[in-house]
Amino acid sequence: MEGEANEAARSSARQDTAADEPVIYEATRATDGTGAVSCGAELDVAAAIQRRRNGEDVVVCGSNKTKNYKVATTIETQVGRWVRHLKHTLSAGVSALPHLQQLNPPPDGHTFYETENAKARR
Repeated sequence: MEGEANEAARSSARQDTAADEPVIYEATRATDGTGAVSCGAELDVAAAIQRRRNGEDVVVCGSNKTKNYKVATTIETQVGRWVRHLKHTLSAGVSALPHLQQLNPPPDGHTFYETENAKARR
């Protein structure tokens, strides 16, 4: 009985950790003035880097802001020197996400990432 309870606890911990891992998606910026970002197809890191090199947007989603930010920096660093921006709620809209982008474009585009209170549309 005790062994079954321990295994159930370990299984639950593995599921929590897996659910906590960031997922990268193609991103589309809303044109409705909200600043929202919508998720497209799921990407691996290599595809996200290529998409950013092509000047397109990606978004890193997940429940852990720190992990999301780390994945975003991994992607953007492979494109070039980047700068981080907080949510542009005044200029983009109330649903804007924080993001990274190239210090001196090209390429254009952004690597957005979710936080506890700022989420992409699914």
